[in-house]
Amino acid sequence: MSTSTTGPDGRSSRWDEHRAVRRHELVEATLRAIRVHGAGVGMDEIAAEAGTSKTVVYRHFTDRAGLYTAVAERVDSTIIRDLTRAASASPTREGPPSAREVVRAVIAAYLALVEEDPEVYRFIVNAPLLPVGERPTGDVA
Repeated sequence: MSTSTTGPDGRSSRWDEHRAVRRHELVEATLRAIRVHGAGVGMDEIAAEAGTSKTVVYRHFTDRAGLYTAVAERVDSTIIRDLTRAASASPTREGPPSAREVVRAVIAAYLALVEEDPEVYRFIVNAPLLPVGERPTGDVA
């Protein structure tokens, strides 16, 4: 009996990377479609913005809930990034910021995000892409 030590098939890992890149592109296209068509955007508009078919979108996300969750995760990462920056920003005066200054900066950063991207905010909070029975449980937003 021969014991062959072959490494993992490189094709599989290349496809994994391709799928991750494609999912990222589809999430970004979804955000663009939301900004153009509003929070009530449909899968047809999302696929058109991505320059592909709904079948391809579903291949990468299984269903609308999967796409919604991926978009929510992307938006969450932006919110956390901006709030973290705001919380750690140096005040204009000497010394560490007071708790009040930190809270004020974080609230201002959050409200700025909502003001800059109101349709994305509505999409995340209201999940109009998903029928009531298909909405994720818990607080995705």
